[in-house]
Amino acid sequence: MFGSDKISRKEFRRALYKLRTSGGFSNHEIDEVQNVFYSSLNESGSSAGISSEELKKGIRYLKEHRGNHHLSSEETGKLEETLKRYL
Repeated sequence: MFGSDKISRKEFRRALYKLRTSGGFSNHEIDEVQNVFYSSLNESGSSAGISSEELKKGIRYLKEHRGNHHLSSEETGKLEETLKRYL
């Protein structure tokens, strides 16, 4: 897992589970995170998964568009830190 070039769908689900159970994320916040990364996770073939660049773009979107979701800056930081562990 560590050192891979993309976060797989399974790894993403595992990360979200950790954020829900020990990171204080609500189900609604988890849904919002899934929406941000939906297209990356549902690409086909070798494109499937969240690349480092796609992760950066998704986190940047969350930071720059706070009015479009319910994640605090602290939660956005936790999300970024958690997902980077899978790259």
